[in-house]
Amino acid sequence: MPAESFVRKARRVVIACRVMEPELTSVLSEGEAGDDVPEIIYLDQVLHRTPGKLLALVQEKIDEAAQTASRIVLGYGLCSNGVVGVTARQQGLIIPRCHDCIALFLGSPARYHDIFHSKPGTYYLTPGWLAEKKDPLGIIEDDYVKRVGREMGEWAMREELKNYTRIALVDTGVGDIEPLRARAQENARFFSMRYEEIRAASLAFFARLMDGPYDEAEFLRLHPGEPVTQDMFMS
Repeated sequence: MPAESFVRKARRVVIACRVMEPELTSVLSEGEAGDDVPEIIYLDQVLHRTPGKLLALVQEKIDEAAQTASRIVLGYGLCSNGVVGVTARQQGLIIPRCHDCIALFLGSPARYHDIFHSKPGTYYLTPGWLAEKKDPLGIIEDDYVKRVGREMGEWAMREELKNYTRIALVDTGVGDIEPLRARAQENARFFSMRYEEIRAASLAFFARLMDGPYDEAEFLRLHPGEPVTQDMFMS
């Protein structure tokens, strides 16, 4: 078998939300993912707002990657059930054992669980969300104003945020924090919420996402053809 064919057959693929791009890029640049660098396929962040579209696109990318991949990893949590039903028929799947991606930014599912329960009502922002203008103000400006106008757009976002009392910026140590902080604080003021910053423990969870080890406490390992179910994230 030609060397090129072997490499393509042996490639590892990570299908991830683009919100993780700053952190995954940093991990790769620091060499924390090991020597055998996986291919990363990024999907649009806005898909988390339409779980049905997310499901279809993730499955499409899995099927495409399955032609040549030796391992497929999802850079997603349960994400409003947006990955429920996806399956890799040949390789199986590896998925973070997280309800949403914030656990990756905080460093572990356990730390996310502790913060979630000690400080409920928190809306989290990360460097990727802010850079792509997927923060609440960015969604109003780039989406709602065009579709329903400023007044209705602001009302709709306030309705979405009515159960939140804090905005927390997760500082992952990637990039310049100052413009991110300013934008996060602007969101907090506009929506009359408390502002807080949470320092990520490290980027090690992102490194493990790409290169393992895939410990049972942090990752689900599905057999070939086994679909993702909601119950898998409840244990």
